[in-house]
Amino acid sequence: MTKVTITPSQEIVAKAATEVDVTDERGRTLTLKKPGLLAQFRITEAMGPEAAENNAYRAMCMPLLWVVAIDGDRVNPPSTKAEIEALIQRVEEDGFVAIQEGIGKHFSGVSQQSVESAKN
Repeated sequence: MTKVTITPSQEIVAKAATEVDVTDERGRTLTLKKPGLLAQFRITEAMGPEAAENNAYRAMCMPLLWVVAIDGDRVNPPSTKAEIEALIQRVEEDGFVAIQEGIGKHFSGVSQQSVESAKN
């Protein structure tokens, strides 16, 4: 019988590829998945130079990249400032809180930096 061993690195990679659902106070289901590094660079570019230099604004936008669906409707990563603002309006405060809590609960071993950015 073959024994399959999963290394800690393989476990982290598998967890990073996982999508998880969280529910906000309104009862909406937000599906989260760890964004790739390129998506993080792209959202920084989409913010524009002045906003991207604003650490608070940038940290508040990064958790939005984790949202891949709202109530089953797929969400594309925002690629313009207008799309960033539209997604902010769509998730609103209760959705944003659920995103932050979901990242901390389900992905804490995957990207502690993103979780810390979301808290600041």
